[in-house]
Amino acid sequence: MGLFTAAALLAVASAGRAGTAAAVAAAGIYATIAALVLQAVAGPDAPSRFGSANVVTLLRAGIAALVTGLALEALATGTGLLAGPGEIGDLWAWAVPVGTLLAMMLDGIDGWLARRRRIASAFGARFDLEADALLVLGLSLAVFASGRAGLWVLSAGALRYMFLAAGALWPALAAALPPSFRRKAVCVAIGASLVIALVPAVPAATASLLAGVGVLAIVYSFAVDAVWLIRHRKTGETTITALTNT
Repeated sequence: MGLFTAAALLAVASAGRAGTAAAVAAAGIYATIAALVLQAVAGPDAPSRFGSANVVTLLRAGIAALVTGLALEALATGTGLLAGPGEIGDLWAWAVPVGTLLAMMLDGIDGWLARRRRIASAFGARFDLEADALLVLGLSLAVFASGRAGLWVLSAGALRYMFLAAGALWPALAAALPPSFRRKAVCVAIGASLVIALVPAVPAATASLLAGVGVLAIVYSFAVDAVWLIRHRKTGETTITALTNT
């Protein structure tokens, strides 16, 4: 998967659409992911084998690292692969929304593989959710960097990490959460809204509206979970490890 990330960066760089900033950022993000994965699989709670499902998740994490790197470059330099509103004719402008759509499709495949091959694990579930969180962060940065939404859109990607920080300060928010279809639906909704917002053919006003709906949905979802955790902080009624809303 590291080779995939490097090859993708080389492709966009050779087209003159990505520079050193994108390469350094994406490579750094991916290296961090790889280091954390290696640490996890060597730990006491590691799965018996890495498995095909986790390989797919690693591919999704590579795409998320690419998107985040390209978005950071656009924010830092004002140039790069991201298209501004109305830039429909440039085929490279479609690369980020198409790539992230692929990552979202793969999101369903890794879970299916884990269930079908009976290789589901706590590590795999956490890895899957962290890959989702990174992709949402990269997408929110990309939407902002492309000029399609204001600074407020960054809250979509930041909420996950803010929730983790709050849990570190207030243990009640780091407790376990029961399974939730609402949480899964919001994850799909925020991803889809941000991907569509990046499509060059979508007008800027429409993109901003879609992103806004997605942000409201994820804020609502986090608020519901926070209230639930606070209300149940002394009851011990939670049933699974609290991972993420995204």
